[in-house]
This record gives sequence, C-alpha cells and structure tokens, in this order.
Amino acid sequence: MIYRDLDPDARLEVALQCSRRGRAAEMRRDLESALAEYSEGRSLLVGLEPTPLLANLLRWSGSAHRDLGHMERAEKLYNESQEVAELTGARAALAAVINCRAVIAHRRGDMADAVTLYRRAARLATEAGELRLAGMIEQNLGVLANIRGDFDAALVRYRAALRAFREAADEEAMSWVLNNMGMLLTDMEFPKRAELSFMRGLAIAKSRGDRTMLGVLNANYSECLMAMQRWDAAEQSLGVALEVARDSQDTAREGEALKLLSVLERERGNHEAASLSLEQALEIAQRIEYPLLMAETLRERGQLGLVQGHPEQALSDWERALAGFTALDATLDVGDVLGRIALLREESMSTETTVDERLA
Repeated sequence: MIYRDLDPDARLEVALQCSRRGRAAEMRRDLESALAEYSEGRSLLVGLEPTPLLANLLRWSGSAHRDLGHMERAEKLYNESQEVAELTGARAALAAVINCRAVIAHRRGDMADAVTLYRRAARLATEAGELRLAGMIEQNLGVLANIRGDFDAALVRYRAALRAFREAADEEAMSWVLNNMGMLLTDMEFPKRAELSFMRGLAIAKSRGDRTMLGVLNANYSECLMAMQRWDAAEQSLGVALEVARDSQDTAREGEALKLLSVLERERGNHEAASLSLEQALEIAQRIEYPLLMAETLRERGQLGLVQGHPEQALSDWERALAGFTALDATLDVGDVLGRIALLREESMSTETTVDERLA
C-alpha cells in the first residue's frame, strides 16, 4: 500500500488501526500477523515527527520477536523504541520498553543489569501513573529474588503486587501473581499451598478465556504436582502447557515445558522419552540464549545420566549446570548442584575403597 498521498493525520489514524489489529493478533498469539500489522503501522509513520505510537509499535514488534526466539531482533527494536520514547518524552512508553529490556537481560542472565533496569522502569511507571506496569515490574523483581533464593523478599513483592491488582479489580494481572506465588511456594516445599495459588490462577484464566495464561499456569502447576508424585495429573497439565506454547509459537515456554516433561518421563522410568525431551529443551535454550533454562536442563540431564548408570555424564552436566547457576547468582540452585556433585564424588570414592579392600 502507498501512503505518500495521505496527510499526516490520516497516516496516524491508519497506523492506529494497524496497531489495534496487531494487538488483537498478538492476543490470539498469531505473532506473524501481528508483526505484519506493526510493520505496516511503522511504515506509515516514516517521515513524520516521532510519536509515542511509534515507540509502542517498535516495542510490540520487539516483544513478538522475543516470543518467537529472535532475541537480537527484539533487542534492536527495544533500543529503537527507547530512543523514540526518550525523544518524545513519553514516560509510559519509556517505562514499558525499559521493562522489556530488563526482561531480556534477565533471560540472558545479566542479573545486575536486569535489577537496575527494572528499578528504573518502576520509577518511571509510577511517575507516569502506570500502576499496572509498576505492579508487573514488582513481580519481575520478585522473580529475581526467588532465583537468588531470597524467598522472603519474593513473597513480600508478590503479596504487594497481588494486593494492588486486587484493589484495582485487575483479574488478568492477579493471575500472573498467583502463578508466581505458586512457583515460589513450590520452591519453598509447600506444595499444598502452591496448589491453592495455582488453582485460583487457573480459575481466573479459564473465566477470562486467557489461553496463554492457562499454558503458563499449567506448566508451573505440573512441577507442583510432581512434587506430590501425582504423575497422571502432572502429565495432563504438561500436555496443556506444551500445546499452548506450540500453538502460540512461544519458544521459551515450550523449552520450559519440555524440561519438565523430561523429569516426568524420568520418574516414570521412560528414559528414552526423557532424553529426547532434554535434547529438545537444550536446543531451544541455546538458540534463544536462555541460560537459566540451559542450566536447569543440564541438571536434569545429569540426573538422568546418573539413573542410567553413567556417573561421568552426570558429573560433566552438573559441572556445566553449576557454572550456569553461579553466573546467574541462583543461590539455591548452586547449593543443590554442589550437593549432588559432592554426593556423587563421595559415592565414587566409597566404591573405589571397597574395590581396593577386596583386591587387598
């Protein structure tokens, strides 16, 4: 389509229509269609004075590419969006894109950078009156605290965010917090309490017809179910999670679900299926530059190797996982892997001693 004959106001109006269609496509998780609409909207604004709409279109394009696993393209678009937001003085758009940049840093394992960006985004969101965005950032900081093993700090942030969203009657955002609280309570080894949180989140997602959130909640709920050794229920939840992730082209969540599926298959004794899921998860983690998923999957592959009688493979995978968790400042995971390595070496030394005694 040629837009040079349209006056600036008409071009802005058509760009707005593109943005609305793009957002609708993104909600359906038709990311390719969303990207096409965003691209058309951006082309309409070429040659005009920069506007907050352009900053938003660039950010939305970046997020679609991020979900598709195109991290370099996402980062480039986020940087362009930030430049436009700063140029136009659009604080809300600036807060939103800095939050997105923090998510990228978080996923890549640049935790110090992620914290700095999240805090700046939270301040800008509050100044702009974007309380929903501020609550989302509060959750993201809680996730970082959880990774670092600071459960108390994470719980405080989640409760504050949940209270704010409840007061605002924002059910969608409440489902996000309930998911994070469920994950935290699973990590704290309170699976029954975690299940209540997940069930509340799932009820909200179902009532809203929020298929994306249903996938996210089911993936994390499956880990809670496995902690209670409810294997059939965990399999059902993971089936939903994988289907939603693949239908919505959400590569990162597909990788996370595959990692969890490998744990389920291992616990059921299906080692070949577990190995296949692990290799698929590792390929995704490497392709989209997701070090936390890489470290978690290596830990599970090491455990599978140990179960299959290959301690050398287990040690190699756990040493790589340890390096990854250490770089991420994932305190509890570091401790967990160190414990596994120490126990493996202790058992190996005990076996060698027994053999030596027999030979003597």
